[in-house]
Amino acid sequence: MDLRKTFDRLTDAWNAHDVDGFVAPFAEDCELTLPGFDAKGRQGLRDFWAENEKAFPDNQVVVHRTYVDGDTVVEESLFRGTNTGPLGNPDGTETPPTGARIEVPFAAVYTVRGHEIVRVRMYWDQLDMLAQLGLLPE
Repeated sequence: MDLRKTFDRLTDAWNAHDVDGFVAPFAEDCELTLPGFDAKGRQGLRDFWAENEKAFPDNQVVVHRTYVDGDTVVEESLFRGTNTGPLGNPDGTETPPTGARIEVPFAAVYTVRGHEIVRVRMYWDQLDMLAQLGLLPE
């Protein structure tokens, strides 16, 4: 498996809003860990996808750098989008859309086994994101 090509297809699918293309390279029992959201399996990926599509329907990822080492891909990227839909909260409630345009840098670490992605861990500054959304008190 050419990890760089797989990663490029993954990013292209995300930016094309192609959920099936995004989920395709992941193992059936994959793990997803990110701030406020942990999931297992392809359905968990679809849930993550749906939350982003709902809150930021125009979202795009701009990749700045990728590093490939063995069975690991590390990504440094920028998530951008306009908050025109409700944001899901960890407790199941929703925050109404703010209309704010955000640009949030993030990093992700992907682990591959055989021909499938088995784990992804994402990291970003949640306070920066909330401030850009106008959800922090001044």
